[in-house]
Amino acid sequence: MAIRAALGAGRVRLVRQYLTESLLLAFLGAGGGILLGYWAMRFLSSIPLGTDLPLQLQFLPDVRVYFFALGAALVAGVIVGVFPALRVARHDVSSVLHDAGRGSSGGRRRQFLRGSLVVAQVAGSLVLLIVAGLFIRSLGKAQSIYLGFESSHVLDFSLDVQQIGYQESQGRAFYRELESRLRALPGVVSVAQAFSVPMGVMSTFDSLNIEGHPVEPGRQPPSVQYNMVTPGYFNTLHIPVRHGRAFTESDEEKTLAVAVINQTMAKKFWPDEDPLGKRFSTKGPSGPFIEVVGVVQDGKYKGVVEVPQPHFYLPLSQAYIPLRTFHIRTSVPPESLSTQAQSQVRELAPSLAISEMQTLDQALQGLNGFLFFRLGAQLTGTMGLLGLILAVVGVYSVASYAAVQRTQEIGIRMAIGATPGDILKMVLRQGLGTVGIGLLAGLVAAFAGTRLLGDLFYGVAPNDPVTYAAVAALLLAVVLLACWIPARRATRVSPVIALRFE
Repeated sequence: MAIRAALGAGRVRLVRQYLTESLLLAFLGAGGGILLGYWAMRFLSSIPLGTDLPLQLQFLPDVRVYFFALGAALVAGVIVGVFPALRVARHDVSSVLHDAGRGSSGGRRRQFLRGSLVVAQVAGSLVLLIVAGLFIRSLGKAQSIYLGFESSHVLDFSLDVQQIGYQESQGRAFYRELESRLRALPGVVSVAQAFSVPMGVMSTFDSLNIEGHPVEPGRQPPSVQYNMVTPGYFNTLHIPVRHGRAFTESDEEKTLAVAVINQTMAKKFWPDEDPLGKRFSTKGPSGPFIEVVGVVQDGKYKGVVEVPQPHFYLPLSQAYIPLRTFHIRTSVPPESLSTQAQSQVRELAPSLAISEMQTLDQALQGLNGFLFFRLGAQLTGTMGLLGLILAVVGVYSVASYAAVQRTQEIGIRMAIGATPGDILKMVLRQGLGTVGIGLLAGLVAAFAGTRLLGDLFYGVAPNDPVTYAAVAALLLAVVLLACWIPARRATRVSPVIALRFE
């Protein structure tokens, strides 16, 4: 720039040169960022929600988002380009040309500014990585939760015979025949039917009147979630029966109305009592009443991290409903039976629509399952990776620039006896000092910021020491490498070449 000025370029020409280069880089970066962002948004919008209902995450940006991105690039390019341009334009040409051979890392104020930017990059990257680490650990903890049933090797699909005009008698006959055919397929261990899937988008609640425990005047009876299932349901999903019995084929429409409840419901409505034989009604305080015949293990019904909730089951033979979900437990990969299951449905009812044909594991990745934890881990992980890249680029750039500016100094030190190891330690010390301040600032910011997100984590404290230590060690190792590369290059400086122009 000094040579350009000596050849007649004015200050406006020099500033324009800097701004042109800065804006070109900014817009190239914005173009790449918009393209990557578009791909990322398409990926997020394609995430399955575990249901065939017309629900979709919509993340695709519009024109306003693109204009905002370009505007941000313009502002960034101007800010980054104008200050060094004005600084160069104010320099005295003769002094710059006279000192061209002398290396300098710049004034204290410029060194402080560069160091502050690196500190901010390292600190911001550390915060993003810690948040990502907490979400990833939350996902791992959530996926290890005991759900009260076993989801592996189970194929699901749903049918609604009312769509093809079947009445109750036709529907019952259809479902009995279909279940019999599915049981006969090779690789099928057991088959069950239910109205809803655990943690699915559909659920049923009803108000209960407990016999012998009238509701106080002015208060509403408790509302409890329930499901309607066939006798093989608990065996198919491996739900342990803790007391009493499960449903049997003898529980028919004309026999005694029965129910199976979970442990939490037993403790809530009949504490310190044997719940077997107890009765409750969903129709009113005067009945008709339903008798409890069994107690099963607590499970997850509405969400992965819900606290234990009262829940009960009714036999589908006593509570007909045309919409049902089939659970097929298999000894082979469940996906391999989907075609055969569809064929059996087509043979019995060619025009009947089949929905949500998927494994139970896939269904649990939906809205009420692990979707939130998985999405949070993916989003924060991506942001953390971008932050790590920015930190590495910033540290490497500043360390490399500082090493180049001190080339003559390094040459003099080596000429008077400094070893490559001494030079390596000198350059690393300067870079790691700045990085250390950034790590400390990032730890403080992360400790304060993650406490605001505490409700979004599961099984992991916002100040989890394992996450903090692992992320800090990772970031330190990466930025240490970013400092080591220019430091290693500085040790190879030849004193003769470094001092040639001194």
